[in-house]
Amino acid sequence: MFGRKKHQAEEPTDFWKQRSWVSSAVFLGAALVIGSVSFITGGAGGEADATPSEAVKGPLSTDGSKDSGRGKGERPRGCRTQDGEDVTRPTSAPKDLKWKNLDGVTVPTSASAGPTRYSGPVWWCYAHTPMGAVMAAHSILTHMSTADWRTVAEQQLVAGEGRDAFVSQRSRLGQSQMTGDDAGVPSGFFVGSFTKDKTQVHLLIKGAGGGLGAATVSMRWSGGDWKVKPGTDGSLFATSDSGVNSNGFIKWGAA
Repeated sequence: MFGRKKHQAEEPTDFWKQRSWVSSAVFLGAALVIGSVSFITGGAGGEADATPSEAVKGPLSTDGSKDSGRGKGERPRGCRTQDGEDVTRPTSAPKDLKWKNLDGVTVPTSASAGPTRYSGPVWWCYAHTPMGAVMAAHSILTHMSTADWRTVAEQQLVAGEGRDAFVSQRSRLGQSQMTGDDAGVPSGFFVGSFTKDKTQVHLLIKGAGGGLGAATVSMRWSGGDWKVKPGTDGSLFATSDSGVNSNGFIKWGAA
């Protein structure tokens, strides 16, 4: 997928065609998806599969429908986590950490930090803590490379201009044109600024070739759970792919 070097010499304007984005695409399932668009829409000549059907409503719907089953500010029905007032940034991985395979990408899960509920493709019910935000960031981004990305985007990306831009761009990429061969595995994390409603999560990913990349994800507490807040251009995270090392990261997974 990433062997067609000639397209990397172009200077496209869309975020998912930027060279920094493409070169970091080996680090995460979601980045792999968006980075792939540069080769499909940048002159490859192929048409992407048709846009998937509209997402169904689910446990994190916030439009006031019966599916939400809650008032404003309440947790989704059936979601219980023991959060307390814990706003302490984690200094280690959860003791109950378990790794789960998601379409070829290894994703961290935890009974204490989440996800604790699985509704079809939607992994949800994260602890209202910094560690809960870390777990949500990994799962939500990785789901963007699956066939059910549209449903997860509807439920677990913050609604607005950024989500609309992401859905429009992601729809250009057919599922049959994706591969997880180059996807990396989680190697570390740390939490930046944190409040009860928003935080920045920094992820360290080891690529298939052994190199390290870093991604910064903006998370928001919305509709009673953690969600990814896309940029206005549809980007799901900011990347760094040069001079990255593991200093300052809490090691886990492929570290």
